[in-house]
Amino acid sequence: MFCSTCGTLLVPKKTPYGSWMSCPNHHPQPKLVQESETQKTKNLAPVIPLYVASGENTLAVYDHKCSKCGYEKAELIEMGPSYADEDSTFRMKCGKCSWVEKLEGKVK
Repeated sequence: MFCSTCGTLLVPKKTPYGSWMSCPNHHPQPKLVQESETQKTKNLAPVIPLYVASGENTLAVYDHKCSKCGYEKAELIEMGPSYADEDSTFRMKCGKCSWVEKLEGKVK
């Protein structure tokens, strides 16, 4: 940084009030911004409350009776084929106890 009056190189000067860059020829300097600006922002987004689920699977929307607990809703899980000549495998996961049953044949 250089002096705005004479163009000489500014040197650091320490005083009991702090340190800053000053001209060796004692010219007054306009206020120099020597520190990086830190911006403090406040989070203005509204707080979304977090609710604990009841333990039931929210994706269980298909009608399927569980053979283990008798719950009426299940989640449909499709397992893709591992080879090109295979069909997809479909499984039903119980919405209450998470018991998984493999379905036979194709699902419509």
